[in-house]
Amino acid sequence: MRSECNTSGEKLYECFVCGTRCETGGSCPSCGGELRHLGRSRDL
Repeated sequence: MRSECNTSGEKLYECFVCGTRCETGGSCPSCGGELRHLGRSRDL
C-alpha cells in the first residue's frame, strides 16, 4: 500500500522499492532507493 500523499507542487517522485513519495528527487529517505519522477514516461 502506498503512503499518503500530501504534496502541493506538480513535481512528484516515487521510490519503486518501498513506494514512498516525495517532492524532491535523489534517494529515498525511507530505504535509500532511487526516487523517480512520476511525470516522466517509463517502460512498465
